[in-house]
Amino acid sequence: MRRNSGVVVAGNGRLELPASSSSSSSSSSSSRSRVLDSVSRRRSSSSITCAVSSSAPPALVLSARPSPSLPAVALRSLLAVDVWVSRRMALCAGKEAPLGGMRPLVKLVEFTGHAALWLAITFYLFICSKNAEEQEVMINLFLALLLDHVVVRIVKRAVSFHHLEWFATLLPQPGSFPSGHTTRVAMCARFLHARLLSDCPMRFVVLFWTLLLALTQVLLGQHNVSGVLFALTMGSCHYSVVETCWLSVERLQDVLIAALGRHVTQRG
Repeated sequence: MRRNSGVVVAGNGRLELPASSSSSSSSSSSSRSRVLDSVSRRRSSSSITCAVSSSAPPALVLSARPSPSLPAVALRSLLAVDVWVSRRMALCAGKEAPLGGMRPLVKLVEFTGHAALWLAITFYLFICSKNAEEQEVMINLFLALLLDHVVVRIVKRAVSFHHLEWFATLLPQPGSFPSGHTTRVAMCARFLHARLLSDCPMRFVVLFWTLLLALTQVLLGQHNVSGVLFALTMGSCHYSVVETCWLSVERLQDVLIAALGRHVTQRG
């Protein structure tokens, strides 16, 4: 065995490294492996961090909502009270209601304010009228009924189309604001008081009938109290419009003659 520059030559001719060189090479290789492991760990941790940061949801930006104004809070409170009172007063809303046995009688009172009934009565009185003054009154009553019907339909359509979601839940049924029966009865009551009734007891009876029919709309659960009160005011305003635009017989004749003249000239 010979040693030549740190290399041991064995008897069989094989070269052997000394123990110190092998240990140093093994230590260097282990240190390299440790460095590689640490680098790979750093890379993996950085990739995981990037992935987590990319998959994380964006930070929520909290925006301060403006507090509702005092009129809005007051309106919501009044509507809540209106709904509570209306539901308490709906005693004839169904057969199982506390006063469900009186529902047919209440429906009969409600029928006295139906549009078809009033139109039929107006047409019958117009046919049976004996002079021009009575015909004038019946014609204006007929026009007042048409005006009331058209305006109520427009208001109901506007409310059902432009209402808010929170307001839609407050109505008993779609298109129930305002009450058409109540507007018609309020208008007819003012019409009768001003044009046909001169006796004080009969005026009291008509007033009692108007308030009773308005009450039936709440008892049946078809309208809220606010819708009925608004309908009473609306019906009274309808008669004010009719009284302002009162159509006399002479004026009606002039309108009919002008319309017939235009029709004849267009045909000729």
